[in-house]
Formats: sequence, C-alpha cells, structure tokens
Amino acid sequence: MGPVEIILTVLTAAGGSAVVLAALAAWLGKIWADRIAQNQRLHADIDVDLRKRRIRVYRELWTCTSLLPKWPKASGVTYEQLLTFSQTLRDWYFGKGGMYLSRSTHDKAYSPLQDALAEVLRSNSSGVISDEHYEKVRSRCSALRTALAGDIESRREGPE
Repeated sequence: MGPVEIILTVLTAAGGSAVVLAALAAWLGKIWADRIAQNQRLHADIDVDLRKRRIRVYRELWTCTSLLPKWPKASGVTYEQLLTFSQTLRDWYFGKGGMYLSRSTHDKAYSPLQDALAEVLRSNSSGVISDEHYEKVRSRCSALRTALAGDIESRREGPE
C-alpha cells in the first residue's frame, strides 16, 4: 500500500467515524431538547395550577387586611380587633393558604405583618389603637397586598 492509499484509507475511516459521531450527537441533542421541552411544559403547568390555587386562597387574606384601610381611615379600630386579626391571619396560614405563599411574600410581607401586630399588642391589649399603631400595621397590610398581587401577577401590564 502506497502513501496515497494509506492517506485515503485514513481519511475514509475518519470520515465514516465523523458521520457516525455527527449522527450520534444529533440523536442525543434531540433527546435532550425533547426532555428540556417536556420539563418546561411541566413547570408551566405547575405555574398555572399554583397561580389558580393562590388566587383562591389569597382572596380571603386580601379581604382580611381591609381592617385598616388608607382611604378613608377606619375609625374606632381597637387593639382587641388587632388581636382577632392576628389570629385570623394565623388560622388562614395554617388552615388554608400558608403553603401557597412564595418565600419572598412570606419573609418580606406576611411575617413582618404578624411581627408588627405582636409588637403593638405586646404593650396594648384594649382600647382604640393609636394613629402610630394604625399606620404601622396598615403599611404592613399594604405591603402584604402588594406581595400577594406580585405572586399572582395581577399588577402586570396588559397588552397595548
């Protein structure tokens, strides 16, 4: 076998291997692409289902926070009502919706609201709440509503 024949034999063998490797790479690429697409569809289905569940349970929590509106300010709200409100939040959390809260909504909105209520109630148990306490808890209620709306993407701009 001459040098030209050896070179042609090596190139042919290498070309055949390249074709096999290219076919194998294409096949594996298709399998991976299909798995990624299937995984994305699964996550999209989970996201839609979670959003629907959140909408159902968040509605009650949203309504509870109406105890302390910004406009017009409620008059005559008592510390006893704040205690009942805190207990209602707790019952909602453990009985209906706590598992649906996103981590950020829990950490940045729900817990700070309960903490604010506990702080206010630690030294006040009866009577009409002060303006300072009203605003402290009201602003936490507002932050919770904003976070809830973010979780369900209800404040997203619509198509123009």
